[in-house]
Amino acid sequence: MEARMTSVERTGHSTNCEQAEKPPCACACGGAEHGWQGALSIAAASSPTGLDRFRRAADKAWEQATRARPGQRKPGGETAEGQHAAIKSFIADVIKWLRCDQSLRDDTKRLGEPFRISRDRDPDKPRRKPTPEEEREFIEKHVIPRLRDEYDEAKINAFQKQAAKVHFWCELLAQTAHALSESKRICDEAKSAVVAALTRDDDQHLDGWAKLLKERVVIERAVSLVFEQLPRLVTGGVAVGDVFRLIWPVRVLAVLMCREPRRHWAVRRYCIEPIVEHGSAEIRQKVKDRLREAFPADWPAADGGVSSDLGERRAG
Repeated sequence: MEARMTSVERTGHSTNCEQAEKPPCACACGGAEHGWQGALSIAAASSPTGLDRFRRAADKAWEQATRARPGQRKPGGETAEGQHAAIKSFIADVIKWLRCDQSLRDDTKRLGEPFRISRDRDPDKPRRKPTPEEEREFIEKHVIPRLRDEYDEAKINAFQKQAAKVHFWCELLAQTAHALSESKRICDEAKSAVVAALTRDDDQHLDGWAKLLKERVVIERAVSLVFEQLPRLVTGGVAVGDVFRLIWPVRVLAVLMCREPRRHWAVRRYCIEPIVEHGSAEIRQKVKDRLREAFPADWPAADGGVSSDLGERRAG
């Protein structure tokens, strides 16, 4: 991805992860800072060069994936490479949407802030350490540092390692988007629905999810901390009752954060599908066609919509 256009440097996290476009992610963020800051940087750049480069790379990846090969067992679009290229094409259009809609871009960045483990530092004073007050404020406003502050360090390290493997943080966002769309408001009912979805051991989650369930108390606390942050997004400009507007940055952040949406059905079902069908996003027809070809069980060929049984299928 194009380098971030900012005068503020990061500390405490890998910029490679922040700008990543595909897996793996093995750093301490557990996937929570994976990719989305780099995508927002492309969207915010004054020049469209970064987006143009991203789109060309997606087109090239799709062409290579769908090229006929001797003895090929299934259509190229349905291979891992084809699915990845289709998703990359979709993300390119999401970045274009963010370029055109500064309000959505700002809301997405504001929503993503609490998921950071890294902090900003002034390049003019790069060695200045934060004061105790600044350190406490950072912890209070950021979910993972808060978990580290409240629980045993080894416990959260182990949790984060497994969280990265099973897409915990983007799953939390996808389930939050779904709960908000159902409840129509930020409330305890929506929060409880997210907790229930995340603590359920079923085949809708990626392999290895059961290992997280032994830390149910951490999962519940993580959900509570995320919901604690949502009103701050509201006070940042989204009207208190405008859950419809709040849902979009949640969906966008989940898509940009997810290391591999092709394997993550909740992100596809609760985030990609609504964005594809949302007129303001202006997802190109050729991108919709690629998604339909890559995920035929999700997008029936008849009308280009997403099948209602996606939630009953396991991705991957």
